[in-house]
Amino acid sequence: YRILATTLATGLILTFNACKKDDPEAEVAQEEFKSVVFNFIELEADDDHFHETTDTVKIEFGADGNATRGHYDLHAGAVYRLKVVAYDFAGREMQDEFIEEADEHQMFITGAQEGVLDYVYEDDKVGVTGRLSTLKPSAGSMTLTAVLRHGLDKSKTTAADWDDANHVRFGGSADFTLKFPLHVVEGDHDDHH
Repeated sequence: YRILATTLATGLILTFNACKKDDPEAEVAQEEFKSVVFNFIELEADDDHFHETTDTVKIEFGADGNATRGHYDLHAGAVYRLKVVAYDFAGREMQDEFIEEADEHQMFITGAQEGVLDYVYEDDKVGVTGRLSTLKPSAGSMTLTAVLRHGLDKSKTTAADWDDANHVRFGGSADFTLKFPLHVVEGDHDDHH
C-alpha cells in the first residue's frame, strides 16, 4: 500500500510539473505611472555648452495622459532642457529605468508645426532628457503628443526620428502617451494659463 501511494504521489508531481511547463509565460507588465512631469528648463549658451537657468515651464500630466492646465508657452529662439520625471503609484521616480534600458525605450514628440521645434536626445537615444530648440514662433497653440515606446526595434530608428508620426512602425508598445498644448511665442510673453 505504501509503495502504491508513493508511486501515485510521484506520478501526480510529474504530471503537475509537466502541465506547468506547457503553460505560456505570463506577459511582463509595462510600466504604470501615477503621474509624469515635463520640465522645460531654459538654457543659456556658453561657448560649446549650455547652463541651466531658473526659468522653467513645468507640465504635469494626470493619470489620463492629459496636461493638467490648458496652455503652456515657450519663447521662440530659445533652447530648453527637457527633463521627464515619471512617478509610479508608490511615488518613486522611474525615468532612470528608461535610460538603463535604453535598448528598449525611445520617446517621440509629434504634432509640432513645420520648422518650429528641434529636439536632440541627451540620454543614449531615449529622449526623456534632451535639448528642445524653439526655432520660430508657432501659429497659435499646437497640441503635441509625447509617446514613450517600449520594446521597439532600435536598430531601425535613430535620434533624428524624434518627431516621426509613424513611430509605431518601429514596433513595441506605448508605455505612455501624453498630450499637451504648447504655444511658442515671440519675446517675453509669459502666459501659462
